[in-house]
Amino acid sequence: MKKNVLIKGILLLVVIALLAIGFTGCAPVPILPTTGTVYIMVSGLYQYNIYMDYNQKFWSATTGTYTLFNVPIGTHFFEAIDTWGWTWGYDGFNQYITAGANYVYLYPY
Repeated sequence: MKKNVLIKGILLLVVIALLAIGFTGCAPVPILPTTGTVYIMVSGLYQYNIYMDYNQKFWSATTGTYTLFNVPIGTHFFEAIDTWGWTWGYDGFNQYITAGANYVYLYPY
């Protein structure tokens, strides 16, 4: 008799545990962002070509804000070069990009 009660008790615990797992389900796994948005602020008197990692992104840009979407997280090199050549105006530097909004300030004088 005691053996039968013990088996039924264990079986009841297993059924309750399985039902609890079934009704609660799996917790959602958060998706970590892998990109960010970069706002490039250019201040200058002339027109500039804007580069990120040595790839031209904007042509003949004047003073203002330029936006790059889906930039991978990590360190990137940004630069602004005058359309007449770097001797007329240049600014460039590395900046670490995070998820979310990032601001890059270029002053190519």
